[in-house]
Amino acid sequence: MPTRQHHLMQQLPVDLNHISLTEWDEFFAHLGFGSSSRRQVFEAVFHRHVSGVDEIPDLTDSERGSLAGVAVIRRSSLHELARSADGSFRLTLALHDGHMAETVIIPEWVDGKLRKCSASISSQIGCFFGCSFCATGRMGFHRNLTTGELLEQVRQAEQVIRQELDTDLTHLYFMGMGEPMHNYRAISDALTIMRDEAAPGPPPARITVSTVGLFRQIRMLALDHPEVRLAVSIHSADQQKRYEIMPVSSRLGLPDIRDALVFHQRQTGNPPTIQYLVMEGVNDRPDDVRQLIGYLGNLRANITLIMYNDVPEAGLKRTGDDRIHALRSVLEEAGFPVDIRWCYGEDISAGCGQLKVCSNKERVSVSMRHGLKADEPR
Repeated sequence: MPTRQHHLMQQLPVDLNHISLTEWDEFFAHLGFGSSSRRQVFEAVFHRHVSGVDEIPDLTDSERGSLAGVAVIRRSSLHELARSADGSFRLTLALHDGHMAETVIIPEWVDGKLRKCSASISSQIGCFFGCSFCATGRMGFHRNLTTGELLEQVRQAEQVIRQELDTDLTHLYFMGMGEPMHNYRAISDALTIMRDEAAPGPPPARITVSTVGLFRQIRMLALDHPEVRLAVSIHSADQQKRYEIMPVSSRLGLPDIRDALVFHQRQTGNPPTIQYLVMEGVNDRPDDVRQLIGYLGNLRANITLIMYNDVPEAGLKRTGDDRIHALRSVLEEAGFPVDIRWCYGEDISAGCGQLKVCSNKERVSVSMRHGLKADEPR
């Protein structure tokens, strides 16, 4: 039987975390499970976070034996929880194959009150795209994270937030290590699962997916998940300069990205966020952001200016606060809402773009995360 399910059955045991939602019903029909039992397994795996087939409730002995003979549920385990002096957390999970994945948790306080608590999760081990400013890209690409591993990061982050801060996860960002759109199937499945109130994660409107500009997947996201927010890393509106910053941009032309942004906005009604990492002597002149203004034209967009963290091997420098504020003024005068993403977690080795290691003894960590606005306390 030349189907995907037959292929899975040739590579036993099957990890239930790794079966896509489009494959789920056919796979369990292949095992003889009725619709009620399929749903029971689904909720146990993705909502209740069970660690083995024997923990799935309400299956018949025949169903449990059939499933146990071909399937496993591989789970991650907590490896380390580190807290920064600025109040952020680095949550490190040990994956079943010895890799590590990290989530950054950022509580944001205003006038002594906790206004927001966000988590930024990783989508891959390493990254394929090799941006010049990011040490993670120097790791190379190792593998995608599964849907289950994505949801485990969310679930573990929720537990830490409740235990340490006595509050809820309010916003979720797919801005960690890796390119989320390069792992679109798992990302899309995780977003679909999180629509259910019983699943981990905030409502779709408080979830943001970041990308370096994979324009086909931007269109797919608009159609598949119109409530979810989009963030796109541009960093320069000059194609040659963007290529020097982000070598992948040779295949991701700025006109194609803009067309996808227009499509996304028309389809969803939501303005995208344009991410702009500010680097001294590279893209921090007023003329650089004026070029960005011209590129965006009449596209409604929010703009996030990102402070650069030192990556010694990159040979780049951080732009001063005064210059960043000046760039913000130019953009705001042109009518764009602007945030500034300050840095979190540098004292616990969780600075933006700084981490790159990949082994069972070393950390794999996120490369981007959400931060405070410029007028909020740092």
